[in-house]
Amino acid sequence: MGMNIRNSGIGIVGDIPWGTHICQFYQTTEDLEDIMVPYFKVGLENNEFCLWVTSQPLEVEEAREALRRAVPDIDVYLEKGQIKIISYTCWYVNGDISDSERVIDSWIEILNHALASGYEGLRLAENTFWLEKEDWRDFIDYEEKMDAIISKYRMIALCSYFLDMCSAREIIDVVSSHQSSLIRREGKWEWIDNFGRKKVGEAAFRAAEEAEVKLEEAHEKLEKAYNSLLENDIKFSEAQKIAHIGSWDWDLATDRFYGSDEFYRIFGCNYKQFYVSYDEVLNFIYPDDRGHVENAVKGALNGEPYDIDYRIILADGEERVVHAQGEIIFEKRNTPVRMRGTLQDITERKNTENALELSEERYLSFIQNFTGIAFQRNKDFNLEFMKGSVEEITGYGEEELMSKKQWRELIEEEDLPLFLEKEREVKNSPPPYCGKLSYRIRCKDGKIKWVHEVCQRIPGKKGKPDSYQGTISDVTERIKAKEALVKIENARKKEIHHRIKNNLQVISSLLDLQAEKFKDKEILEAFRESRNRVISMSLIHEELYRGEELDTLDFSAYLRKLAENLFQTYSLNNENIHLCMDLEENAYFNIDIAIPLGIIVNELVSNSLKHAFPNRNEGEIRIRLCREERNNRIHESLFSLTISDNGKGISENIELETLKSLGLQLVSTLVDQLDGKIELKRAQGAEFRITFKVTERS
Repeated sequence: MGMNIRNSGIGIVGDIPWGTHICQFYQTTEDLEDIMVPYFKVGLENNEFCLWVTSQPLEVEEAREALRRAVPDIDVYLEKGQIKIISYTCWYVNGDISDSERVIDSWIEILNHALASGYEGLRLAENTFWLEKEDWRDFIDYEEKMDAIISKYRMIALCSYFLDMCSAREIIDVVSSHQSSLIRREGKWEWIDNFGRKKVGEAAFRAAEEAEVKLEEAHEKLEKAYNSLLENDIKFSEAQKIAHIGSWDWDLATDRFYGSDEFYRIFGCNYKQFYVSYDEVLNFIYPDDRGHVENAVKGALNGEPYDIDYRIILADGEERVVHAQGEIIFEKRNTPVRMRGTLQDITERKNTENALELSEERYLSFIQNFTGIAFQRNKDFNLEFMKGSVEEITGYGEEELMSKKQWRELIEEEDLPLFLEKEREVKNSPPPYCGKLSYRIRCKDGKIKWVHEVCQRIPGKKGKPDSYQGTISDVTERIKAKEALVKIENARKKEIHHRIKNNLQVISSLLDLQAEKFKDKEILEAFRESRNRVISMSLIHEELYRGEELDTLDFSAYLRKLAENLFQTYSLNNENIHLCMDLEENAYFNIDIAIPLGIIVNELVSNSLKHAFPNRNEGEIRIRLCREERNNRIHESLFSLTISDNGKGISENIELETLKSLGLQLVSTLVDQLDGKIELKRAQGAEFRITFKVTERS
C-alpha cells in the first residue's frame, strides 16, 4: 500500500488509506475542534491540499483561530494557498445540494489541481449544521455517491453532523453512507467501522423509528442498539486478537478488499479496518511467493481448496510467515462473486518447526560422528538411553547393555565407591552442576579401559521425576600417555635430586681437602661449618631421590640423619654428650621449607656441640618437632621446632638480635624467610623455639 497510507492525525483512528470517507457526530464546539484541528494539522505537515467547508458553531474566523493555536505558522500555509477555510454559503449556493454530481465534480477538479501543484492529495472536511430537513434526502444521496467513488481518488473526506439535530433514521442514513464513524461517549472518542452494518442497523432501529414519540426516546434506543453493535464488534475483534487470526473479504466484482483489525495487525499496520484493492494487498506478499499465492487463487476459482502458507513483508520491513484459508462464494449462475477467509501469523510455529528439524539434523550428525557415548539415566540412575560408540568402547550393543547389564557392573571394584560417591553428588547438586569422573570399566572381552564421564541432573517438568544426561568417552590412551609422562617426569626429577646430592657431596669433599692446608683453628672451624651446611642440603636431596614423593620429604626422618651426621662430626670431642629426639610422625615438608629448616638445625645443634659444654661434662641436646595446630579446611598446620641443651646457657645480658655469630645471624635470616618466629629461653641451658606454618597434602 506504500504511499497510499496517510496519518489521519486522529489518535483513535491512526493511519488510513486514500479514499477514506468518515462521518463525525458532535455535540459541542470543543468536539469539532478536537477532531478537525489535528486532522488538518497533519494534512498540512504531510503536503496535502486542505479544504475546510465550515458553518456554525465554528465559523471561518473561529476555525482559523482554532488552527492557529495548534499550527503557529498557519498564515504561511494560508498565504501559499495550501489550505482554504470557506463558509458553506460559498460552496453550496443558497444551500442547494440537489445537484450532487456538480459538487462531486468540483471536489475532483480541486483534487486534480492540487496534484498538478505538487501536493500529495486532497484532505477535506464539511460541517452540515446548516442542512435543512427538506434537503436531507438530497444530501444523503450526495454522500452515498461520494462514498461509492472516493476509493478511486487520492482524497480523504470527513463530514460532521450535529447529533442533537439527527433522528434515529437520519443517524442510520449517515452511518450507511460512510465507511466509518466517530462518536464521543463518556468523554472518549470511539471509532466504529460501518462495513456490513446497514441492514443490521435498519433492523435494529426500525422498531425504534416506528415507536418513536419523542426525539429523546429515539436517541436512547439508538444508543442501546449502537452499543450492542459496538460490543459485538469489540468481542469479535478481541477473539481474533487472542487467536491471532484475522478475517478478510474480497469483492471480486469491485476489487474491494476488506480486512479485520487483526488482519492488518498481522501485516504490521496500525490503522483500523478499511477497503483496499487486491493488488495493494499483494504488495505486502514476499516477491518470490506472489506467484504461489496467485496460482492458489486461480485454483480456488476452479474449485480447488485454498489453504496455503506464504511469506509477507511488514510495513517496517520484517519478514513473517502466514497461513491463509479461504473459499469462493458463487451466485446462482455459478459465477464467483466473493472470496473470503482467514489469515494467521505462523512465524513462531514455523521457526519452531525449522529449529526442530535443524536440531534433529544436528543431533543425527552429532551421534554419527561422536566418538563417545551419549546417555540418559532415570531417577534411579539406571540407563534408559544410549547412543554413540557404545559397542566400540564396551563391546556390548546398546540394547544388550541396557536390558541385560547395569552399567555399574562394568565398573572395576576399586573404582565403584568413587562412582557411587559422584552419583550422590550429582543427585544432590542443583543444575547446572556437572559431575566429572574418570574410572575403569571391564569390557565384554575382559580388557580394562579408562573412561571419563560427565553427568548432569535435568529437573523433571510438570511433576515428572528428574533424569540425568551426559557423555562417556574412552580415555584409555590418554591415561596411559599421562602415566608414561608422569613416570618420565618422576625419573627426571629423581635424577636431578641425585645429581644435586652428588654435586653437594663433591663440594663437601673439596671443603675437607681444602681445610687440611690450614692450621689456624678458626679457619678450620669455618670450613667445618660450611661443610656441615652443604651436607644438610645434600641429605635433603638424598631423601627426595630415595623416597616415593618427589616434591616433599619426611622431615622427621631427615632430622634423624642430619643430627647423627653432626654428632659423628663432633664425636671425638663430645663423647659424653647425648642426643634426645622427639619428632612428629608424617610431617612432610616441601624442599622450600626443608632446606632452611635443615640449615637452622645444623647451626643450632653445631652451636650447642661447640659451646654449651666447655668442661666436656656429660650433657644432653634435645630436638623436638611438634604439630601444634591443624586447619583441615585449608590444609595448613602450625609446627614448632625446639632445639635445646642443658649446658652453660647464654648470658642474660646478651640479646638474640645482638649476637655476632655468623651461624645465629643465618638462623635469624632463615626464620624470616619461613615467615616464622624464634624465641630464646635461658633456664637450665639454652632453648631455641621456632614456629612456622606448613601447607600439607590434602
